[in-house]
Amino acid sequence: MKVKRKMISVILTAFMLLVIDVSANSGTALAAPKDYPVLLKINDFYVLYTVPKSPYIDSNNRMMIPLRSISELIGAKVGYDAKSKTATISMDDKTVIFTIGSKTVTVNGITDQLDTNPVLSENSMFIPISVLANHLGIQSSWDEANQLYTLTGENLMQTEMIKYTLEDIENGAWTAPPGKIIDNNAFMPISYTYDSANGSFVIRAKNITGKDLPKGAVDVAAYLLTDDSVQFPKRDRERPSVKKDGIIEERVQNGRLKKINYLLVKGRLLDRSSS
Repeated sequence: MKVKRKMISVILTAFMLLVIDVSANSGTALAAPKDYPVLLKINDFYVLYTVPKSPYIDSNNRMMIPLRSISELIGAKVGYDAKSKTATISMDDKTVIFTIGSKTVTVNGITDQLDTNPVLSENSMFIPISVLANHLGIQSSWDEANQLYTLTGENLMQTEMIKYTLEDIENGAWTAPPGKIIDNNAFMPISYTYDSANGSFVIRAKNITGKDLPKGAVDVAAYLLTDDSVQFPKRDRERPSVKKDGIIEERVQNGRLKKINYLLVKGRLLDRSSS
């Protein structure tokens, strides 16, 4: 019963946020926000922002992501012991244990050595995602040219917020894209800026279809997630034409969300021939 009540609350909150205009501009004159690279993709979602800070490459050339995203995005079971500064991560029949500041990792009771340290940053533990993926048996790949690490698997992103709120509601009449999706990997986000003062993002995405695209076909869809709500992109937002290998910008304004946990993006191509 508690799960059903929570689901109803999440869905209602998500619907309340459907009308937010993602292209809004606050008009406030502030210092230029910092530009961040896009480093991580999980299935069809590019993972841009994660609380308390975005995925990053450490001095040992390992990508680090916050511990909470392991449970909230990937879907693994996560526990953290503050006294020992140890994280226990379980998925299927594998259990991996990391300790802040230690290069020793334990996998199903067997120890191994890392080439970098899990760290505590902004009161959150960050761990090397490639090491975790390897020990959990998650399919992964590294695109050196685009500096993009990808995780793939049917068991990933099966969390309540992703699967039952974001993806299910997105198929509704108010939120479904205005055309048939013919390619889920037509655009690749390459960088973004985050202006924390007014809660706005600017996403830069590249056309990777190898051809010019007509007006209305582009669907770089950005989703803002909190603990219990999702802000969906505006369905009837402007979709300009884009040249082969061209770059477009998608602006996202936080509407009524209190604290943003994640910014997720899909770079799709729509069939608008019937519109």
